[in-house]
Amino acid sequence: MRTSAISAALLLAAAPLAGQGREIVVSLYGGGADHLVYLEESPSAWFMPGYALGASVGVQLNKKFGIHGDFTYTRNDVQGTGPIVGGDVNRFYYGVHAEYRFPMGNGKWNPFVFGGLGAVSIDQLNPEAFDPTTRPALMFGGGVFYQIPASRVEIMGEIKGLTYNWNMAGFDRTMLDVTYVVGVAYRFVVGHSKEGAQ
Repeated sequence: MRTSAISAALLLAAAPLAGQGREIVVSLYGGGADHLVYLEESPSAWFMPGYALGASVGVQLNKKFGIHGDFTYTRNDVQGTGPIVGGDVNRFYYGVHAEYRFPMGNGKWNPFVFGGLGAVSIDQLNPEAFDPTTRPALMFGGGVFYQIPASRVEIMGEIKGLTYNWNMAGFDRTMLDVTYVVGVAYRFVVGHSKEGAQ
């Protein structure tokens, strides 16, 4: 239900710009999820490497700038000492970011960087050491797109950092989570444009 609401919101946000003949970019990706900050150093508690799945919908304003809404799900096991140890923690990241591309090789290779704002919803089912909660989050990162010749399909790789405050289950830390993913993207134009993307 949460995922459907987020997807609908992203599509509605993209609709006004799409009507101007802008290029729409839809991406699906998956990979790993890790953490660069322990919940606690003494006694220690930390998240094990896990996995990430996600999707994004973006509007390409020109050849270099774009606005994207994205959703990323991660799951990580907790090890060490503390009330949440022994169970998987789920995180649902959603937000909007601005993206800047560096076209190379006649536009086939497109390295990019991005930064934006959003939120992260966190829950744990077993043990249920804290109530599900949502926190503001910052996101930043970069990667590369490669456009398959004579097609609208791109192969992508991305590293994303997400930072937010964890103040639950007896811990109070500013977290820094990292996802590293690969995926595919598809580009298409909706509406009409006299000039197209510049």
